[in-house]
Amino acid sequence: MKITIPTSWEGVTLREYQAYQLLMKEAEGNLKESTNPDVTNFETECAIISLFSGEDMDEILSFNQGTHNRLYNQLGFLQTPIISKVQTRYTLNGRKYYFEKNSDKINGGQWITLQHFLKDDVEMNFHNLLACFAYKVDKWRWWKHDYDPKQHEAVAIDMLDLPMTVVKPLTDFFLHRWESYVKHTLRFLEITAKELQRKATKLSRSSQSTDGLTQ
Repeated sequence: MKITIPTSWEGVTLREYQAYQLLMKEAEGNLKESTNPDVTNFETECAIISLFSGEDMDEILSFNQGTHNRLYNQLGFLQTPIISKVQTRYTLNGRKYYFEKNSDKINGGQWITLQHFLKDDVEMNFHNLLACFAYKVDKWRWWKHDYDPKQHEAVAIDMLDLPMTVVKPLTDFFLHRWESYVKHTLRFLEITAKELQRKATKLSRSSQSTDGLTQ
């Protein structure tokens, strides 16, 4: 039986990545409660192979140790960082998408939606975050794109099929710019508030001085 599994992050979709994250969290809990760590770790390895091969767990458990080790070793890249260039254009499931990587260019509706999804586990919401700045575009007009909130759910589902070599660089870049923009905005508001307070204090003193002259 031929088993096909990815050999790099390029072959891992966002859907698989999120499933892998959930699997690892569950495995961590199982290991803490385990009375036989070796067996528990082996079961986790089988579950990982099953996830990325699409084969049934019972089938994976039937492999001999040599086959098991060979397949699991091929997944060694899962322990390495995801490194790739930021891509702003990508064709996914037959649809063309343009990704706005600069957070300061999204509108108020996108901003509010983004804030909502940042409240929860960010990695488990990567598809929803991407849908906030992923625009469906006409195949002949990459430059023409608009955000349609009615399409958010459908776009988010599409994003689950993006390879992680597209997802991670995009989300890292966008969120880094977003964080910088928020800090800059807060600093601006802080300076503005202090200036308003200074003017209010000056006006109050001026008013008190005038009151003293009119008594």
